[in-house]
Amino acid sequence: MRLIGRFGRDESGVFAVVFGVMAIVLVALSGAVVDYVTLEQTRSRAQTALDAAALALQPEIFEPGYNEEAVRLKAEAIMIERIGDQRVSARIEDVETVLEDGSLYFRARITMPTIFVSLVGVNSLAAQVEAEATRKKLELEVVMVLDNSGSMKDESRMTRLVEAARCATYILMYETVVPAPGNSNTCIPETGAALVENVRIGIVPFTMFVNVGPDNANKAWMDRTGASSIHFDNFDNDDDEDRLVLTSGAHTFPTRQALFAATGEAWRGCVVARPHVKSGTEASQYLDTDDTKPTTGDTLFVPMFSPDMAYGTGSNNYINGNAIINSSYAGNEIYDAPPVCDRPAQGATRCDIEEVRTRWGSNYAWGSPSLNRGTVHTNSPINFVSSSLYPNAFYGNLPPSCACRNPTYTTNWSGTNTRETRLGYCNSFVPLGLSVRERQERTCKYYGAIGSTTFSTGPNADCTRTPILPLTDNPATVINTINAMTAEGGTNIHEGAAWGFRVLSPGEPFPEGNEYGEATSKVLIIMTDGENTDYNLSNHCNATMRNLNGKCYNSAYGFPYNSMNSKASSTSGGVVERLGRLNNPSETGAVGVSNASLVAEMNTRTAQTCANAKAAGITVYTIGLATDKVSQSTPAVVQAMLTNCASTPDRARFPSQSSELKATFEAIANDLSALRLAR
Repeated sequence: MRLIGRFGRDESGVFAVVFGVMAIVLVALSGAVVDYVTLEQTRSRAQTALDAAALALQPEIFEPGYNEEAVRLKAEAIMIERIGDQRVSARIEDVETVLEDGSLYFRARITMPTIFVSLVGVNSLAAQVEAEATRKKLELEVVMVLDNSGSMKDESRMTRLVEAARCATYILMYETVVPAPGNSNTCIPETGAALVENVRIGIVPFTMFVNVGPDNANKAWMDRTGASSIHFDNFDNDDDEDRLVLTSGAHTFPTRQALFAATGEAWRGCVVARPHVKSGTEASQYLDTDDTKPTTGDTLFVPMFSPDMAYGTGSNNYINGNAIINSSYAGNEIYDAPPVCDRPAQGATRCDIEEVRTRWGSNYAWGSPSLNRGTVHTNSPINFVSSSLYPNAFYGNLPPSCACRNPTYTTNWSGTNTRETRLGYCNSFVPLGLSVRERQERTCKYYGAIGSTTFSTGPNADCTRTPILPLTDNPATVINTINAMTAEGGTNIHEGAAWGFRVLSPGEPFPEGNEYGEATSKVLIIMTDGENTDYNLSNHCNATMRNLNGKCYNSAYGFPYNSMNSKASSTSGGVVERLGRLNNPSETGAVGVSNASLVAEMNTRTAQTCANAKAAGITVYTIGLATDKVSQSTPAVVQAMLTNCASTPDRARFPSQSSELKATFEAIANDLSALRLAR
């Protein structure tokens, strides 16, 4: 009975029941530790993977066409690969990019299946990880494209520009600057201020042209052989408009370099714009709006040689004929007929002339003889080369008429009491009857002495005086270039922007620029006092000049006559687009395109150049001074062009007075100075 009573009081069987009930919970809790440890190990691998993704992908934020979604997908792929567990899923939930800080931020979530806590209905565990990589660009390259046109003389604009550009240079290149004593329009480095490392500046002065520097005359990127289709624009070597003779035996067509050598005038350093030929698939990519490397053909740069205008058709008349020829028979032609252009004695070469004299005046004396146009002997040779007047000169078909400088007379004076004549001839004679086009284009005249030349006359007419300064870390060199700038000439913002782009680009023609990428911030600052200008205007030249060439002055694009010229007998580029064109290339009643059309096309090419520079990763600032005073465009058109040219609207600045230039450049320089710091 006692044993039965003990058995009745025994509670040990409850433990088994309780243990059986608690076993599931105990196992789940014990397994949770395992699942949590596994989650932490996975989160640690995910953090390492996300850190690696941020470091690897951060440089891409500086590249053109950066796309956050593409970077997100790349980061996810890196995480999944480095976690190395197919059971774990990873997703980048947030991407944040701050270009100014050089930062790339990722927030990601990982999810893994559970082993033990799934017993209590928890099938997966998740964790969030974050990573940020921050690295500002280590080097800074800045090119200032500065307007040197004649209008910069107004209102002390050039003086203020020089002072402002100097101040911007000091801010970018020195640790500390202070106001210049006695001149609030500029600043100077503080005494003892250290130079900032890894900052380089280039300067591109521009007018109607850009000067690449006469020291570059023999560089491989210069067209020295006539390889470019525009090299021989406006030149003809045989006084024959019915055909084009480039070579004949010992004769070769003279290059522009050869013409400079013939004149004795040194090439100042300006080049013409490359032809407007497609260079890429983007709508903005042309040889004259991009940085295509100059290697051959139309990619090369052609030296500017401004042709001597036919007398009476333009202001750039720097070669004079020999006034010994009496103007009564030759008219304006004598001014385009220097002795070097005579047709030399060769075989049966002959010009037959007649002189006339009359009595006049109070004493009824014989007046000075006058000449009738002579007749070219039909047996005179054609298509020959002679060096009697200049080396390897070529002479084509016979001219319509002729005259003699030093005739041999075959008869004495005879006639009436008031009028007498005599006959003569010469074997070396003056070709007459040439058209205005031929008199403008004949190359023979450059082998004689040229008259005095100025900034706006001669083969270097309107060539910017101050050459490009390639990127340099020497402040004194930059300041000297800025100080040397002079205001004169017209305005071609397009060419200035294009050369600023090329100075920043790596490789030729100016190889100082670093490769595009995360290591270098490239910045283009374009400053102008208004607008693109062109000159097919009656207050700049007469109708003969405008109808002949399409405008008044030779420019970086040549003349509209040179654009899309389909005349087989013309050296003007073939069917190659330059800027504008003559409505009738046959020149019969030819009328050039309007001045407004020329300016509009320059504006378009300026916009294309800026688009190409921005696509390459260059940050563009624009400064439009006094754009409310433009005359060939409207203020709205100019301001829209410069605003769209800038990388963002806030990077386009429009000071109204030259006194505001210092503050404008200073603000941009201070904005850029942050880019020179790395972390």
